[in-house]
Amino acid sequence: MLRLLKYDLKRDMYVLLGGTIALLLGLLVIELGTKSITTSVTAKAVLSFMMYTFFGILILIATCRGFQANICSIGRRLVPLGSIHYIGAALLYGVLLNAVLLAIAGLQVLYYDSVGILEELWRLGAFTVNWNSSIPLPLGALLIILWATLFLLTLLLLVMALTESIKFKGRILIALAVIVLLSSLISWAENHFFGGLSSQALTGFRIEDQSQMILPSQSFRTGLLRFIFKLVVGAVFIWLTVKLIDNRVKVD
Repeated sequence: MLRLLKYDLKRDMYVLLGGTIALLLGLLVIELGTKSITTSVTAKAVLSFMMYTFFGILILIATCRGFQANICSIGRRLVPLGSIHYIGAALLYGVLLNAVLLAIAGLQVLYYDSVGILEELWRLGAFTVNWNSSIPLPLGALLIILWATLFLLTLLLLVMALTESIKFKGRILIALAVIVLLSSLISWAENHFFGGLSSQALTGFRIEDQSQMILPSQSFRTGLLRFIFKLVVGAVFIWLTVKLIDNRVKVD
């Protein structure tokens, strides 16, 4: 698993470095550009959030493409590893890159705090925090995002394995339909059994409008039950992905 992760990182090293430089340049342009045209701090924060969201989506796409290349590669035959190793390497790859993205975002938050922008955003109501957990808020937000990313990746890897096991036209449409269907079923189950914010891609975050983000907390019991539910669903997704890779996906 770690050998595959190392291979993926080495293969994508220049792309990852280029993406990191592009992200930093984009954030710098937003910072300097909004100062030169006297844009509100809310607009600056929203543009930065959109930048991080865009690169987060790119990370998901890169993870899925790397997973697809690995499970269809002749290397599967030359270096016989269990299918779970390919899944684990892809999950670690996605989580690691998102952790780096969050680290950059954390540095920006510290900068906003040092210059007073964070306090001004709070005063303007650009974001609202209702956090009652004993876990520190920064750590809680980090765990929420990484866990949501990990769960989303189990769904996407299942869909990638499914599309690679299908050899007729319309695979992209089928993949989109499966994603929408499974996401809707999971959201319905969470709303039905636990209530609350399960309709969001990142559980625990809610976007009220284009400029306001809310980070609420849940009771310990509700949060634990929801975590167990998604843990079981994610395990089922991984099991199905293994079965599809072993029985249906052919090496090119």
